[in-house]
Amino acid sequence: MKKLLVVGLLLVWAAPASADVYVDAVGDLHDGTGGGADFSGFTHLDIAGMEVTNDLTNINFKFDIVGDILATDWGKYMIIMDSIPGGDPVGNGWGRPISMDSGADYWVGSWVDSGDGAETYHWDGGAWVLDNATWSPPSDISVSDKTQFTVTLTTTLSSLGLSVGDSFAFDAFSSGGGGGDGAVDSLNNASPQILDWGDQSSAAEPYSMYTVIPEPASLALLALGGLAMLRRRR
Repeated sequence: MKKLLVVGLLLVWAAPASADVYVDAVGDLHDGTGGGADFSGFTHLDIAGMEVTNDLTNINFKFDIVGDILATDWGKYMIIMDSIPGGDPVGNGWGRPISMDSGADYWVGSWVDSGDGAETYHWDGGAWVLDNATWSPPSDISVSDKTQFTVTLTTTLSSLGLSVGDSFAFDAFSSGGGGGDGAVDSLNNASPQILDWGDQSSAAEPYSMYTVIPEPASLALLALGGLAMLRRRR
């Protein structure tokens, strides 16, 4: 039994942090057919997918983008979340024409121009409240990494009201630089999300789901604690 616990401990300690990977259709921006805007050339707004990871403190949202976000850097990348009952079914922290029918509780908005930046908001039952902003340090939110085709947002679990074991529904979006611009692309929608810049849209269902899990090193500590208890019992 002791050998099995030691082997299990070593396996857990060696296990890499896993990512939940969500895939979106590419080339699903409205091309102007039948009217509206032609977004097809804005490949830096075409979401290919997202990876979500966490440790005991932070959660990371990594957008995978089809186009070069360094060459065309005016994109905005956003996440809307439903983690608790209630929420806002018609709006979001930025006041853009984007909503979540089940009721949004948290909003993460980011930009990759003007030196990069991000903000987090929560719904307090009557209004959206700004909790963190990169332009107002110290801040729990950051654009922790940006490459030619990816942008990663990192914030604390606590800033999103999350703890280990919690689950939440979410969708992710891309948009333009105007305050009234809608969601040009949605992680959960394999079809065009909007036909023109100011169109209203809602997070696509079925929503993506994520469960906050302990990091492997923390699991190893739990296993070590279990081994210590077993030895004490003996």
